[in-house]
Amino acid sequence: MPARCSSRRPRPGVTNHPDNHQSGAGRLVTVPNILSLSRIVLLPVVLLFLFRRQGIAAVAVMAVSWVTDALDGYLARRLNQVTNMGRVLDHLVDKVWIGTVLICLVYVSDLPLFIAAAVILRDILILSGSMVIMKTKGSFVSSDVVGKTTGCAFALMILFYTLRIPALMRYTTAVNYTVGVLIAVSFVNYTAVFLRKMVRFRLPGEEAQ
Repeated sequence: MPARCSSRRPRPGVTNHPDNHQSGAGRLVTVPNILSLSRIVLLPVVLLFLFRRQGIAAVAVMAVSWVTDALDGYLARRLNQVTNMGRVLDHLVDKVWIGTVLICLVYVSDLPLFIAAAVILRDILILSGSMVIMKTKGSFVSSDVVGKTTGCAFALMILFYTLRIPALMRYTTAVNYTVGVLIAVSFVNYTAVFLRKMVRFRLPGEEAQ
């Protein structure tokens, strides 16, 4: 799922939250986690419509997925069910969803392969880094404004290539260039966050926290 315009995490940056002292099963079987998994259930439906070139139907199912993406974060906070396990599941589902849809669009809608590959590689590295931080520091990296902006750009790019509105196709190069720049910027941003957390790296003039 495009990381996103909204997030399960209550604030940007790296957060620490206990897992609410629940059992393993209790932490996994929650309403927010069920909503996260529902996006995986809906994913084959999205792919089916994409392969059938039924763009409007595909976008409709995507919209349902994106609503559940926003809703699971809201409910996690409202029901006091914010856990590191839930964050990992949420991120993992998002990465699988985005990567699978982009690969499909490469085949059915002429999305450049290098764009899909760059997004997938970025997401794998970010997820791996987040797991390392959680394992070693007991905290999880949440999306900041750069991550959310990039996630929104991914969503718009998916809509662009799914609907392929003739009047807008003249902007294909601009869309690809913009997304490419955001991929690079967001990866550098996440790398800086990782280094700050792991080795207390600071940019010149930046105060230590």
